[in-house]
Amino acid sequence: MQRFNCVAEEIREQADKIKDRLFGNIKEGSPIIFGAGDCGHRIYDLLYSYGIQALCFCDNGMGGGIDEITGLKVIKPEELNGTIIHPEILVCVGEEKAYQSIYQQLLSLGFNETQIHIMNEFFYWQTKEYFDANIEAYREAYRLLEDEFSRQVYLERMKKAFLLSDISQIVSYDGEEYFEEKVVLKEDEVFIDCGGFDGDSALQFIEHCGGKYQDIIIFEPEVSKKAIIEKNMGNNRYHLYPLGVWSKSTKLYFNAMGTGSSYVSEVSGKNIIETVALDEMVYDRRPTYIKMDIEGAEQEALKGCRKIIQTYKPKLAVCIYHKPDDLYTIPMMIKEMNREYKLYVRQYANAWFDTVLYAV
Repeated sequence: MQRFNCVAEEIREQADKIKDRLFGNIKEGSPIIFGAGDCGHRIYDLLYSYGIQALCFCDNGMGGGIDEITGLKVIKPEELNGTIIHPEILVCVGEEKAYQSIYQQLLSLGFNETQIHIMNEFFYWQTKEYFDANIEAYREAYRLLEDEFSRQVYLERMKKAFLLSDISQIVSYDGEEYFEEKVVLKEDEVFIDCGGFDGDSALQFIEHCGGKYQDIIIFEPEVSKKAIIEKNMGNNRYHLYPLGVWSKSTKLYFNAMGTGSSYVSEVSGKNIIETVALDEMVYDRRPTYIKMDIEGAEQEALKGCRKIIQTYKPKLAVCIYHKPDDLYTIPMMIKEMNREYKLYVRQYANAWFDTVLYAV
């Protein structure tokens, strides 16, 4: 555990520098958060945890109302000049094209570049306080990993979360995502694709098994993806269910983003979808390989396939980056369900995302 302890100490020593960078964006007065979506609320929570109260939200699409979560006013961009003298504006949107557009918009409204701060690097930053509260869970998950490279990836991924560090040296080839060499495919595979998106993972599976498999079952709740999946899958054998995967059969809110970032929510959303537990839906199909990239629903989905995991011990490829505790909770969940698994971690981007846990 010496390497883990060294990284833990590095995080404790260096995390305050990241906090200083965050607060360096706020020179005086209360900041205004431009973007009243998930990213804006993440920055709001982060500032609030350190005793800093945002003045209001600003949003091109939602201006003119009250934010239901925080109770703050949501103003329109043209109202910014009537707030406070020399406001500090924190641009909180995820896509680079979007925040560059907002940056130019603010310049055109008369704000100078010293007042505009792009905050995307802090969206997924975890604080030293969070690390100290959960260090034993990180330590336990680290202990469960099978090989030295997995342990190296895990430590670097921790540093990415807390120190925003470069992790390019441990990034694996993205073409191997979900099909790392530890995942050995046979001719009788039953592949369960949770988060089918446009069928890309299913097509990769077909390529990796040379077209020889027993079945492919795709779960994708976003209605607009049905035609795309059908087109991309062509004449390949598969079953498609327009359902979300969860711990039980229920109905949940769903935010259809039109991208790979669509997600379910128990709290709010634009649409309502039906969800199922894999134990209820595909147990009799005897799954041999389950892939989960379902935007934060992984923990609930794993609860819903406990019987499958205990009975059949299918290979698993599960994303462990959508929620802060995924990195340690999911490895411990899987190992608790079936102690026979060997766990490996791989990283497929020099970023907070594309971290995959394999259980074989």
